[in-house]
Amino acid sequence: MESELIQETRDWLNTQEEDGYSKSHKAAIIRSSDPFGLFATYKDEMGVVYEYTNGKIESVHFNGKSVDYA
Repeated sequence: MESELIQETRDWLNTQEEDGYSKSHKAAIIRSSDPFGLFATYKDEMGVVYEYTNGKIESVHFNGKSVDYA
């Protein structure tokens, strides 16, 4: 059985997604970390898309350009 803190975090994460994107970097980092998942994406108000894998930023996309942090 999961701990109460993990369940509270899962409940919070359920409120932190909109249109397929996390609402904040914090939510994306947590969502992409064990035990909550592996991948998450955050899109800021300027349209910059940040992709996270396993709690770390993998790439940033803006205006058709990408930067990878592998």
